[in-house]
Amino acid sequence: MRPWLWGLLLLFLLGHAQDLGAQERKVRSLEEQVAQARRLETQSQARIQALDRELARLSQRVQGLLAEKGRLEATLARLEKERAALRQEIARLQGEVRRTEGRIAKLEKDLEDLKERLRALLQSLHREQAGRYLPLLRAQSFTDLAVRARWVGYISAQDAALVRTLQGTLKALKEERERLSLLLADLSAKERTLAETQASLERERRSLEATLSALRQEGEGKRALLREALTERQRLQAELGRLQAQILQERQRLLELRRQEEERRRQEAARRQAAARPTQVVVPPPPLPAAVGRLAFPVPGGRVLVPYGQEGPFQVIQGPAPGSPVQAAAEGYVAGVLYLPNLGYTVMLVHTETLSTVYTNLQEPLVREGEKVARGQLLGYTGGGLLIRPEELEFRVAVRVGEATRFVDPEAYY
Repeated sequence: MRPWLWGLLLLFLLGHAQDLGAQERKVRSLEEQVAQARRLETQSQARIQALDRELARLSQRVQGLLAEKGRLEATLARLEKERAALRQEIARLQGEVRRTEGRIAKLEKDLEDLKERLRALLQSLHREQAGRYLPLLRAQSFTDLAVRARWVGYISAQDAALVRTLQGTLKALKEERERLSLLLADLSAKERTLAETQASLERERRSLEATLSALRQEGEGKRALLREALTERQRLQAELGRLQAQILQERQRLLELRRQEEERRRQEAARRQAAARPTQVVVPPPPLPAAVGRLAFPVPGGRVLVPYGQEGPFQVIQGPAPGSPVQAAAEGYVAGVLYLPNLGYTVMLVHTETLSTVYTNLQEPLVREGEKVARGQLLGYTGGGLLIRPEELEFRVAVRVGEATRFVDPEAYY
């Protein structure tokens, strides 16, 4: 590499970096704050998504428990209806039992009365047996005696038949009472079973209500956390927006400082030249060497956005879009590759002993130092720096005249 040309490039780039160092540190600090805010926002978003999933899970569980509670309440209502029907049937059977017991008690009383009559009749017959001849003596005739005997026998037979009837009815009533008692016991057992089932379901319903209450409280807590997370995310987004706006302002200040520095250097160079050669006139750029010919435009499809000398000793060329291709203006070799975060990659090509070109604001270049390049060969793409727009390229042409080396207007060589 030619020491004079490399020294010229280093002086330019390092002077630029030193003048803007403080501002660049401020921008880097703001960028770190933005990165931290983005990390916090990502964490907040992840927390919000986790809370949303947890709330959805709780909501599904609450819906399931509510459905289970509705099923239990429907079952409880059905059991209550069945219990009411059983209680009505039990009350009816108890009334039947009471009526049957009343009939039994009446029949038992009637039976006792008949038995008493039979006992009295038997006693009377025994008494008459001892004095069986007395009726004959009292009778007016034999016919009268026969009638008396037959009537006594008829009455005895009727009483005995009535007793048997009453005993049969009494037995049937007792059997009916036993049947009713068994049926009543069975219904009472069923009613107790239903009551136990109902009590168990009631306890389950209360447990479900307690679980629902706990889930609702947990849901309220999750919603409160979600509100806090949303508020925090809004705060972080607002802070991120503020930092990004501040970064934009600081970058604009960097650009302004850069323009001011370039203008100051240009004026200083002009003053030095004026002081050294008061009567010197502007000398046009020397002609290109015959071996090089005219330079190729470094950004195909681009245009000169800022002419040489307006912002500094270079042209600002605007490409068709961010990341526009950059090509070698002429055949030569790569004399150096330099990287500065705010300016991206700078590639310098040496074409002859007196002619070099410099390309600034490249992404990672596609050529390496010492590599030979052909005219039109792709060097890289625009958009590597922070202070230059991603579709722009700073293009410089450096020539050596005698012992002096200076940047000249590239427009004269296209």
